[in-house]
Amino acid sequence: MRRPPRLTRDDDFGAMTPMIDIVFLLLIFFVVSASNQIREWLLPTELPPAGSIATDLAPPEPDPLTIEIWLKAYVPPGSDKTIVDMNGTEYDDLEFLKSQLAALAELGPENPVVMDIGDDVPLKDLVALYDTCQAAGFLSISFAADAVQPRE
Repeated sequence: MRRPPRLTRDDDFGAMTPMIDIVFLLLIFFVVSASNQIREWLLPTELPPAGSIATDLAPPEPDPLTIEIWLKAYVPPGSDKTIVDMNGTEYDDLEFLKSQLAALAELGPENPVVMDIGDDVPLKDLVALYDTCQAAGFLSISFAADAVQPRE
């Protein structure tokens, strides 16, 4: 019985040759492309002390016709109905508040709405109030939050 002829040495490493070629081609590509980059130099600059911001520019003046609409929602003690205080006027009927917000949105939809929601307000009332502001057409609706004091 005759043995098959021995495979040549090139055939033993035939599967590895393309992989080595790819690795060397990638290495050459990255070396050549990295050599043409612009060097980064350290630009001297004077920074203010940590945590402070210094500027010579005055803050932009708000448009005199722009007002903030504050919606403070809370549940009075001993009640289960949500009351919404809009810039000092209290509303207990959401439908009437919708008509008031729609009228304000017609005058200026760019007026920011800030919602200050109490801890005891149900989530369904919060979502209904937010949806009411969106349906009225306001462009900016934000939530007020208590400031967190940094730890020392």
